[in-house]
Amino acid sequence: MNLLPLLLYSILLIALPRFALAETALVADVISSDTTSSDTTSLGATSSDTTSSDTTSTEAASTEATSTEATSTEVAPAFMPTGDPLATSSGSWGQAYADQWGLGAVGLTPTLRQQLLDKPLQPITVALVDTGIDYRHPELPASQFWRNPNEKIDGQDSDGNGLIDDLIGWNFVAHSNQPWDDHGHGTHLAGVIAARSDNGQGIAGMAPNARIMALKALDGSGYGRGADIAAAIRYAVDQGARVIQLSLGGAVPGVLERDAIAYAVTKQRLVVVAAGNQARAVVGQGYGQLAGVLLVGAVSTENRRARFSDWGPELGVLAPGVDILSLRARGSDFLQRMLVQQTALQAPERASAGVSGSAIAGYRPGSAIVKQHYYRATGNSFAASFVTAAAALLLGQTPQLDAAALKRVLQQSAEDLEPPGPDMNSGYGVLNVAAALQANPQWFIDSQLQGAQWLPEQGLQLYGRADASRFKAARLEWGAGDKPRQWSLLQHYENAVPGGVLALIDPQIFTGQLLVTFRLTVESADNSSAARSRQSYLQIELPATHTPPSSGGAL
Repeated sequence: MNLLPLLLYSILLIALPRFALAETALVADVISSDTTSSDTTSLGATSSDTTSSDTTSTEAASTEATSTEATSTEVAPAFMPTGDPLATSSGSWGQAYADQWGLGAVGLTPTLRQQLLDKPLQPITVALVDTGIDYRHPELPASQFWRNPNEKIDGQDSDGNGLIDDLIGWNFVAHSNQPWDDHGHGTHLAGVIAARSDNGQGIAGMAPNARIMALKALDGSGYGRGADIAAAIRYAVDQGARVIQLSLGGAVPGVLERDAIAYAVTKQRLVVVAAGNQARAVVGQGYGQLAGVLLVGAVSTENRRARFSDWGPELGVLAPGVDILSLRARGSDFLQRMLVQQTALQAPERASAGVSGSAIAGYRPGSAIVKQHYYRATGNSFAASFVTAAAALLLGQTPQLDAAALKRVLQQSAEDLEPPGPDMNSGYGVLNVAAALQANPQWFIDSQLQGAQWLPEQGLQLYGRADASRFKAARLEWGAGDKPRQWSLLQHYENAVPGGVLALIDPQIFTGQLLVTFRLTVESADNSSAARSRQSYLQIELPATHTPPSSGGAL
C-alpha cells in the first residue's frame, strides 16, 4: 500500500535531528529496571508546531473489547505538582506568562490539586495513536504506562492477538513491540497528559491516573499509512482504552480509518481529535468531520481562539494550544527536522498537506528546547491532549460514564467565549476541568445554529440543535446587521429539536437587508442548575435581490 500523506495535524513546524537509536531500550528492560516507583501494581514497559507566539503561528499551515479498568483495584497516585519546578515557574524562555500556563487556563488551581490529592482516582487507559513515546524519559516512569495484563515477556504471543510481547502498546510502522518515538510529537502529547507529578523535577502532567498506551502509527518524519492508523485504533479499542487521541491530518481519512473510528465510537470509546492548524473551515476535511468524535481547537495565552485554529460547526471545545511546555523525546527538535525537510522534499503530496516553508524560515535550531528534557510547542495537537487528560480525570472520578456522557460533560462545562453560546469559532468554549469534575453528567442545554442552506423556490433553511435534559421551550429570532438593536420572532418551539432542520424561512421578510443575524434561545426547566438558558448566533449575508445567500459564518 502506498504511503498516505497523513501528517501530524499539530505540526505547524516539525524538526528532528538524527536520533541515537542505539540508546533505545527494549520495552522489557524498562519494566525490569524501574524500581523507584511505588505504584508497582501497574508497571508499564516501558513540540511543536511552532515555538513562537500565536502571531507567528498564524503564518503557518498545519501538517501535522473489554476494558481492563472495570475490575482494577489500583488507585492512582495523587496529583500534587508542588514539587515540579516548571509547573510553578514563569519566563523560562523569556515569555511573560507561566511556563505551564495551560494548567491554570483549564482550571487546575492549587485548591483543585489538593482536592484531587484527597480523592484518589481510578486508573484510566489512554491510547495515543501517534509517533510513539520516549518510554525512557525521566518524567515518564513505567507506572505511567498501560501494561497489557495478558501478555508475558517470553517471546510468545501470550494473549493470542497476533502480536508478540505487546507489553505497553505496539509499533505498527516497524511491526515490533517497541513503540519508540523517533520524532518527538507523541512524547510531547504524553507529557501534557501524564508526566509524573510531584517528583521534584520538570513539569506536571494533568492526569496522574492516565495510563498511556503507546501506539506508533507514524514514522520519524510524521507520516503514516491509513492501514496502520486503523489497526492502531482497533487495537486500542480491543485492549480496553477508554480514550483515544488522534492528532493527525493531511489526507482525507480512508475507508479503513473511518470504519475503525466508527468501531471505537460504537464501543463507547471517546475519540479526541485535533482540529487543523490552517485557519479554515473543518467541513469536508480530516478526522474532525467523522461522527461521534470530539474535535478540539486551540486557545491562546490571551484566552482567545488561536488564529491558526480551524473552525466549523463540528468544533467541540478549545484548550491551550500556544507555547505549550511538555516533554522532549530523546535527541528531538521538531523544528530543525522540518527545516531540513522543507529544503529537501518538495513532493506535491506534502505541499497539499499544508507544509509551509515561511513558517520555519526564522527558526533557530534548538531554541524550542527548555532545560534539555523539555520542549515548547504550538498547535491543536497539544490542545487535544489537555482534553484527553481531562477525560481521564473525569473517568477516574466516575468510571461508569459512557463516551456520550463524557463528551457532553466536557462540552457543557466549557467556559463560553464571545459570542454567547456554542459557535463555529470556539465550539462550546474553553475546557474547564474544575467545572467538569463538578458537573451533573445528565444535565445539558444545546442551543446551536450550525448553518444555512438556500433551497431554490423554497427559501432559506436553517439547521442546528435546540434541546435540553429538561427542555422547556426555545425561540428563533432575527435582527438586522451584525449587532441588532431589536429582534423579531421567527419561530417558537414547544418540543426539542435534537438536530436537523430548525426552520425554512422566506427571505423576502429580510427585504432591504444585506446582513442578518439569527439568535436561537433554548430554555431549561431544570432548577438544579444555575444555567437556565443558552443562546447561539449565526450571521448570513444576503444579496440585494435576496437570491441565494452567500455562505454564512459564526459571529
